[in-house]
Amino acid sequence: MTKLSNPVPLFLDTRGALMDGGHVYVGAANDDPQTNPIDLFWDIALTIPATQPLRTIAGRIVNGVTPSNVFFAEVDFSMRTTDVNGVLCDYSPTVFTSTSAFQPLDSDLTAISALACTSFGRNLLTLANTAALKAATGIPDCLPLTGGTVTGNILRSGAGVHGYWSDTAMTGGKTYISATGAGDLTVNPGDIQYFY
Repeated sequence: MTKLSNPVPLFLDTRGALMDGGHVYVGAANDDPQTNPIDLFWDIALTIPATQPLRTIAGRIVNGVTPSNVFFAEVDFSMRTTDVNGVLCDYSPTVFTSTSAFQPLDSDLTAISALACTSFGRNLLTLANTAALKAATGIPDCLPLTGGTVTGNILRSGAGVHGYWSDTAMTGGKTYISATGAGDLTVNPGDIQYFY
């Protein structure tokens, strides 16, 4: 459903009436728009220049006598309107026309939005929780601080050793390092004893 509203601004004189024969000046933000105008255009492609001051009929900016929209590249600008006699009606040193003026763009989010994401990548953003992320990516649960089981060999990135048995019947064992001549400490299947 679309709500119909007036798509163009209406310019008023000092009495609040629609401005006839008025002048509209558009310039650099926080500056005098009459002495520091910006480039204005009659088309959205910014190829047909519009000269300043812009003129009004019945409160609308006109190109000749035809009501027209005006376009420019700047996000922020200053604006001054005067009536047919040159009397000041309004002056705004800064006029925001984009939400980006209130919420600055984030360079990281801009870079991410420019990426050509696959449907898999986009779907990851809509997952409901951590469990759904683990299921989608195949991430296994981490081992608890106490207990837990591991299947297969463990690849270590640092120093140290661990026992690994290719026989699936071997599920545990201890490693002992003893001085030469020490007694046999191996008790259970899978225990290993080294002597130095």
